[in-house]
Amino acid sequence: MAKKKRRLAKLLYSAFLLAWCLLLGYGARYCLDRVWVYAEEYELSRPTHTMDEYVAALSQNLWDEGIADTVKAMPHEVQSDEEVAEHVRNMLSGGVSYLRKGGGGEGRAVYALRCNGNEFGTVTLAEEDNYESRIDTAAFPWRLLPWSIRPWRVESETFDFNGLYSSVSVAVPRNYSVMLNGVKLSPDYIVEDGIPYDVLRDYYVRYDGLPKKQRYQFDNVIGTIEPVILDENGEVFPLDPTKSDAQFIKPVTPEKLERLSKFTAGFIDRYLRYTSGAVDPTYGYQRLQPYLLHGSDLDVRMEKAKDGLSWAHTDSVTIDSAQLNGALALGDNFYICDITSVARTFEASKGETESVSNMRVIVREKNDDYRALILEFY
Repeated sequence: MAKKKRRLAKLLYSAFLLAWCLLLGYGARYCLDRVWVYAEEYELSRPTHTMDEYVAALSQNLWDEGIADTVKAMPHEVQSDEEVAEHVRNMLSGGVSYLRKGGGGEGRAVYALRCNGNEFGTVTLAEEDNYESRIDTAAFPWRLLPWSIRPWRVESETFDFNGLYSSVSVAVPRNYSVMLNGVKLSPDYIVEDGIPYDVLRDYYVRYDGLPKKQRYQFDNVIGTIEPVILDENGEVFPLDPTKSDAQFIKPVTPEKLERLSKFTAGFIDRYLRYTSGAVDPTYGYQRLQPYLLHGSDLDVRMEKAKDGLSWAHTDSVTIDSAQLNGALALGDNFYICDITSVARTFEASKGETESVSNMRVIVREKNDDYRALILEFY
């Protein structure tokens, strides 16, 4: 009888231990399950988790609706939306990262988007107010924890791609035009006018009617666009920024050279006869005037020379030749004529003297009328 009682007691004890172990195992499993669920909920509740997903999607697609709206709002008059989008995608392909910023307030987190070391946007996250968690955070022991486990969502995003902007600035002759991406720039983009040619700078002191340049500037280029320069005939001009403004000075056509040759022959004849003093100064100046631009440097000099020429002792002058060696077109119908003349003067006291003169004469053409305005010997 005693043996039966001891056997029964052992069975009851074993059953109790088994039940207790099962209860402890179930409790431990329940607690570990709750902790695991909480760990998952906690991970999802970190704002960096939402930002990692956002940046991963942005890095993969290199585009989103906010970027599209920003691109459309950006000034890009000479580029299409797709061309600008391509520049943005190229930028983002370099890798996107984020950095926590201050501000945002309670339940908000603000992050700066960065690419290639530059900030290009801001993302604001907000906690999900209506999220139903699998953990009752109001119950013990979860209510003892100081943080929330609500997930975050993207509340807003803003982008600033002004860092992609570059400017195009180019100075060209007044009768030239500038094209950007197939679009001709209007006069609204001229930021400076009346720029002297560097190779003619010394001449402007005596006459301000010489051709000049104007500077175009366009500030809304996304990326880089090389300007295309068109000359006065609408032909593409290969502008070289390393060269002087002499590149704008062109040889004249054979037809124009023939007309300039006729002009210089008549001009040299009357100029040398007048300046030699072999003719009456008033008469000589009147004959020369149709070849001079009224009020120009040369015209003023010739008029002032009248008094001195009245004392000249030259009896006669013979012009053997007046050769136009060449001519260059400055633009705006101005030309530089290189001339060599040979003349013989006779004075009773000295006899005959031969002189060879090399000169550069700047000539203006207007309505097929040619006038000289500057003359320099060399």
